[in-house]
Amino acid sequence: MVMEEKNQRKQWDSTYTNTDDFFGSEPSGLGYRAVEIFRKNGCKKVLELGCGQGRDTWLFAKEGFKVTALDYSESGICQMREKAKDLCLDPNVDCVVQDVRAGIPLPDASVDAVYSHMLFTMDLWEKEISYILEECRRVLKPGGLNLYSVRNDHDPHFGKGPNKGEDMWQNPMGFVVHFFSEEKIRRLADGYEIVHIQEFDDPSPPFTKKLYEVLLRKY
Repeated sequence: MVMEEKNQRKQWDSTYTNTDDFFGSEPSGLGYRAVEIFRKNGCKKVLELGCGQGRDTWLFAKEGFKVTALDYSESGICQMREKAKDLCLDPNVDCVVQDVRAGIPLPDASVDAVYSHMLFTMDLWEKEISYILEECRRVLKPGGLNLYSVRNDHDPHFGKGPNKGEDMWQNPMGFVVHFFSEEKIRRLADGYEIVHIQEFDDPSPPFTKKLYEVLLRKY
């Protein structure tokens, strides 16, 4: 378990070090939808989990949101800090190296929205996901939003490759992927109102993925 976690972190560090804009240079479709949703609900402070190299982080910052961006890859965070300086977005972005399995280093009720694009689809056990969602709920203000995406059980890669337990399989690139059913999403949403669960296609490299977009509101 511990060795697998270390291997996955090294995999991401190596990937980000050797590949600029691994998921593409443009913001994701989910990122653009998040801007609309957050603006409509009056959100100003956004916490992004699993920010990677920051393709959605920069979108949020340019749109005027104050963003705290977390990732456990030191390589990805270092790249983001340099880019924040280059784009003169330092005042709007705080980049932090953090494994969210160890908690979120923010005070209670301190953000308006939490955003994560495919974070929960990594090598995380359900008990770890449940803890992270509870941490998100803790740092959200009352009525705050939690918008996230996950690979789903309609994805063409569901069930393919070496099984790692709890609907997780290792893909040919060496990454462990956790796939979600709608039932699992609902089961893990304790303490939240489920606003919507919507399926969408994500064409980010190296192949198109089937995802659920999940919007939760803190009670």
